[in-house]
Amino acid sequence: MTVVVTKKPGGVTQLFNTDTGRVTYKCKAESAYMLIEAFGGIVKFNQKDAVATVTGHVTSLESCDVIKKGHPDYKTALTRIIASCRDFADGAAGAHQNEIRDLENKLSGL
Repeated sequence: MTVVVTKKPGGVTQLFNTDTGRVTYKCKAESAYMLIEAFGGIVKFNQKDAVATVTGHVTSLESCDVIKKGHPDYKTALTRIIASCRDFADGAAGAHQNEIRDLENKLSGL
């Protein structure tokens, strides 16, 4: 069994089981929002360790809610997702810039 682990914006970790096709999203923060197409909207992870699971056409939620377009909190949730994605991208870009700088320093030392 192989599980591919991917960090997502907002403190969510994605676990993909390549054998079963099962995708599990687990909240590592106190709460989080994530747009997950399988649920047809924004999943609100209400607490740390909340889980959303997708296996084929079967979906399940533990300590989560789904906010669909038209819901009064949809705009606020989408705004939080955008902010989380920006923070995540900035952090990733910074890490890559540091890696590039380290490699350039090694190259200049040759």
